[in-house]
Amino acid sequence: MSIGIADAFHTLVRDSWAESALSNLYSSRYKAAAVTPVVEGSIVFLEVRDKSLSDNFRLLRAAIERRRSAKSIPYTVSVICIREGIDSRTSVLRSCLKAIPLIASAQFVFIDGSSLFLDSLPLRKETTVIQTWYACGAFKRFGNSLNDQESDRRKRDRGHALAYRNQSYVTVSASEVVWAYAEAFHMEDRIERILPIGVSRTDMFFSSKYREKACEKAAWILRRMAPELFLDRKDEAKVSDSGLDATSRRAAYARLGDVYSDQPKESALAVGQGIVPGKKVILYAPTFRGTESKAVAPNRLDIPLMKRELGSSCILLINHHPLIKEIDRPKIPDDCRDFAFDMSDRLSIEELLTASDVCITDYSSIIFEYSLFERPLLFFAYDMQEYLDERGFFYPIREMMPGPICSTTQELTEILKTPGAEFDLVRVREFKYRFMSGCDGHATARIMQLMDRISEKNSNER
Repeated sequence: MSIGIADAFHTLVRDSWAESALSNLYSSRYKAAAVTPVVEGSIVFLEVRDKSLSDNFRLLRAAIERRRSAKSIPYTVSVICIREGIDSRTSVLRSCLKAIPLIASAQFVFIDGSSLFLDSLPLRKETTVIQTWYACGAFKRFGNSLNDQESDRRKRDRGHALAYRNQSYVTVSASEVVWAYAEAFHMEDRIERILPIGVSRTDMFFSSKYREKACEKAAWILRRMAPELFLDRKDEAKVSDSGLDATSRRAAYARLGDVYSDQPKESALAVGQGIVPGKKVILYAPTFRGTESKAVAPNRLDIPLMKRELGSSCILLINHHPLIKEIDRPKIPDDCRDFAFDMSDRLSIEELLTASDVCITDYSSIIFEYSLFERPLLFFAYDMQEYLDERGFFYPIREMMPGPICSTTQELTEILKTPGAEFDLVRVREFKYRFMSGCDGHATARIMQLMDRISEKNSNER
């Protein structure tokens, strides 16, 4: 590290990550790197929080790679993970300094969240930033639309208000939500730059191959975790004939799912059996409480009650928000481990949405993705008024939610015990068309077309 950078680093530490020092350091390093021309076809995926390329970018990158091979387009792709707001400030600083030369020479920068780092850069006009926000629809208020209480808390938590000043375009899930993103990003004067062309990662839900693979993977993982769920009478008789006792039979079936296999012969065994034979799969996927740096998992779901009421006909898959550390997740009671399964690190949320028959959530934006399947949604909103006062929503929440709202586990189980009684799937379908009309399996193609139009426009202006 040079003397100048080292001095700047020590200043940041001494001033507790002072905003002015950050801006000056990043800005000066960017200006020094931007003396060379932008490289045509250079693309940067800026991952703000994830450790690797997220699902939000994976389909886009794959489309870019296919284009490069088929049309010999000279794309160069870089993935930068800065872990802003997640890793230590020292680590984030180093990652950002490494990222600056790549961003300075990029024709396109893709980002799917808020970044103080990107906000601080004096980006040149030849670089186009495309914001593919990580969530679909518009549910909880975010960005500059937060109420005063939450906005002040975010300033304390993150350093300052989010400006989103360096966004060239924003892609969203439907025309219905354009106004909300304009407000959140202070883009009221550039509302034509907010494009309802869809969210790339939702394209996977329209692939029958992806859906089958997700369900097969879920089945194999559950077989490893609870092989007894898969032992029907036919299986029992077949394995009993081999002379194995009950313990050995369970171990034998567990080994089948130790590693999910892509081998057609093995994968075919799961086809048509359902995730768990004879059981309905309930997904519980709540969002976090508190701040991003001090995220807390909700802990009000009564799992033993759900098992008593629903255990004969259902299993429960749980997915905690990525900000919830494993050590902080509520524990599943030992006597419920054949009914409830924490899948947070085993399957992606997209795979879980695909594999579930019913989704229970609270204030998570996964309701928009799940509506694409037109399946039942329930809302466990025991702290709705508190959450409403603290965070706020873009729409009247009781009018918006396309399913029953419950404040106790007993209410949830009563509804789930009478399938279809409280579910209005017509309302779910209307919700889908309202908030997800741009997500039809072709969002990635439209984003690629946007890149083509931008490249052509820039070429004509040169």
